[in-house]
This record gives sequence, structure tokens and C-alpha cells, in this order.
Amino acid sequence: MSKDIRMVTRDAFVRNTTAEQLENRQVEFVISSEAVDSYRTVFKMDGWDLASYERNPIVCYQHRANSDDPDNIIGTSTVRIEDGTLIGTITFEDAEVNPKAEKIFRKVQSGTLKMASIGASVQKARLGLEENGEEKDVLYFTEQRLMEWSIVSIGSNPDAQKRNAQTVEELRESFKNKTKTTFDENKRSLREAELLVNN
Repeated sequence: MSKDIRMVTRDAFVRNTTAEQLENRQVEFVISSEAVDSYRTVFKMDGWDLASYERNPIVCYQHRANSDDPDNIIGTSTVRIEDGTLIGTITFEDAEVNPKAEKIFRKVQSGTLKMASIGASVQKARLGLEENGEEKDVLYFTEQRLMEWSIVSIGSNPDAQKRNAQTVEELRESFKNKTKTTFDENKRSLREAELLVNN
């Protein structure tokens, strides 16, 4: 499994934001936790590799990192683990630099936009260990790299959700059958494999 790379995303939601943060154009999101999600998967907090992200900590709008419109990069963020959760704090670009970032910032403030989506490259995973008090049918991601995160209007679409479920099920079956599966880039592009899951 360590050589297989799977893109998995999870929902993110806005935390309570202070007046000081808003003055500094900052908003915090809870990006991930160790809660069992609707796909019966868990991201282990001690498995996060944040180094790659910290070298290029951009936040995009609608996952448009590869767009030819530079204004789709709306800010930068810091990430940290706090109280068993992964937190991302975005600092939006100034209105003079990026009018789109200003509009999105205002929509986040007003509550019109309140969802975000992250992408993680899963390096290692396993089924739950009952001796550790884990559920044996839950898939635990034990090593993963944060690749990116975005502010999104609708965090997922039916096709993305279907592919999200398919990727997770492929991983689960590979452990149940004790066989190794490979990520077929011809079958599913990286963009398609992103799981745009939100609240």
C-alpha cells in the first residue's frame, strides 16, 4: 500500500472567527479530525505530513489551482494540529491585489460561502485493529500528505461523490482480500479522483 497513492478529500467547516482575525482578513476552518466519517474512514492525526503544503501554502477558489486565472488563488494559509483536529487559517489577498479574493472573503463573512474542501494524498492505510479499540470495518489512513484546500460554493458533485466512494471501497477491498491495488491514472484523472466532500 505504501507505493499506491490515492487522493482523498474531506469536508471543512468555518470555526468561530474573532474580530481581530477578520481585521487581518483571516478565517479558520476545521479541516480534518479523527471522527469516523460517512465513508467509514478516519484520518489519523499523527499521520499528517504537512511539509509539502507548507512550502506552497496556497488556498484556491473551487480547486482551480491549475487555472490560467491567477485570481483563483485567493490567499495563503497556515495549518496546524490542535486538540485532535487539523486547522487551516486562510489569509485572504487584499482587494487591490485580487478583487475575487475580496468578494469571497465578504461572502465567507456573511455566511453565503461557508464550505471548503481539502485534498490529501494517502500513503498508507489499514483496517481497524480491535486490540486498539478500533472498529475492524473502518479504514484508517495512517500516513497522508496535505496537498491543497479550497473555498468552495458546493463542495461536491454526484460524480465526485461516486468516485470518492469508489476509491475508498477499492482501498477497503484490497485489505479485506489481502491483495494490492494500484492507482490507474488512465482510469481516473487526478482531478476526477479528488473527493470533494462537504457538510
